[in-house]
Amino acid sequence: MRWRGAWAVAQLTGVIVSTLIWILVAGFSPGLLAATVGVGVLFLIGRSSRVGLWWRFAARPATPFEERRVLAAVVPIASLRGRRQPRVWLASRPAGRATVMPTATDLLVSRALLQQIVIGEIRHDQVCVLVSQAAGREPVDHSRLVAAVGVYCSPWLVIETVVASFGLVARGAPVLSLSWKGRWLILAVALADSAQAGHWPAFLGLTAAGLLAATTPHFRRRWEATLRRLEDRRVVADGLAPVLASMIRRQRRGLADEERAEALELRASASRSVADYAMGGQSDAR
Repeated sequence: MRWRGAWAVAQLTGVIVSTLIWILVAGFSPGLLAATVGVGVLFLIGRSSRVGLWWRFAARPATPFEERRVLAAVVPIASLRGRRQPRVWLASRPAGRATVMPTATDLLVSRALLQQIVIGEIRHDQVCVLVSQAAGREPVDHSRLVAAVGVYCSPWLVIETVVASFGLVARGAPVLSLSWKGRWLILAVALADSAQAGHWPAFLGLTAAGLLAATTPHFRRRWEATLRRLEDRRVVADGLAPVLASMIRRQRRGLADEERAEALELRASASRSVADYAMGGQSDAR
């Protein structure tokens, strides 16, 4: 599956905004820019090392007991057995996920999931689904290009965090909520004023900002849907589609989840039909 196109479009706003910020930083403090570039290069080089995993996920190697429990739960995944068995890490900050595979040979498990595995609060087939999803996203998590762009767009990440926090506050305050909803009206007035005054550079800049603000949420949702497809494809390949479908249905969030669960079941059925046909063909040949 080609995921890089959806990913690239989703990074467009971050790249443009971060570029403008880096230009300002270079103008005011070239030394700070050089130091930032050095730190970014070091991060990219060591991001999959023990120190890098600790920095990114607050991860440490699992103890023998923890590793045995996790690997016993994922035995049904044939692609992770034998020589392909991953190293297990315990993560305190797993990026909002229960499992992460930053490389094909490293499996990060959250503390909460490990506790569920040990005390039997989660079935092994459900653990397999979570690990299979992490394996499906491994090409993205392991990509040097994705990591490099993520470091480059760190100024945009800070802005996004601040804007998200402001949005949460604005929803609870009527005046702030009204001003936030009226941002498009303010933009329209600014565009009209720039055009009337003949300030075309300002007009073009505001137009570009408006287009990016309007399209960024759409491209972000498209990228998130692409990530789900990567996860689902790996789950189907590992023969766990019915388990994931039942997990989705238990959440009961809406029509989109029901559509996803049904698609998983259809793909699982199609995979079984192809496998049965292949087995039948081999039997006839004998």
